[in-house]
Amino acid sequence: MTPDTMIPLGDADRHPRVLALVDCFRGIDATMRDLPVYNAKVAIATIGFRSFGSDALLGIALTPWFMNLVVLPVEPVPMDMAAIGKSSIIALPAGKRPFVTGGDEVIGLYRAHSLHSPVLSFTLPGQAQAEARRMLAVLMTPPAEEPAAGNNGASGLDRRALLLGRRTA
Repeated sequence: MTPDTMIPLGDADRHPRVLALVDCFRGIDATMRDLPVYNAKVAIATIGFRSFGSDALLGIALTPWFMNLVVLPVEPVPMDMAAIGKSSIIALPAGKRPFVTGGDEVIGLYRAHSLHSPVLSFTLPGQAQAEARRMLAVLMTPPAEEPAAGNNGASGLDRRALLLGRRTA
């Protein structure tokens, strides 16, 4: 999957596969509530899911214990315990990022890149969702082009020339 194959998808947060992912985390929620990494001020949600390549959805999964960028295959990939925990690199517009394979018997395998874990620093209503939207925008934006080597800006001066009072050609 490459950034140039991403195609916006209407309201992919309502896609059946994304809803299944939410249901999966809602099922896990009860077992997490008593752990010190649980933040009751953060609700389970998905943010910004869109198509990614020809066969996956990409967006943020937010729970009271983590915020992950998730690549979720449109067609379920059967659960394979040998694949769980394996790392892979996925190219995003902002650059390559490491993802870890996770999964569930119902939704199958998916890949996740941790953005915040735990999410205890989010204390205000909507704060975690706003951070998820911000992170998604950052990760889906290509980096600004760097100036060509030897050109430090419009002035035509490099640092040494500026300090020594010399102009460079």
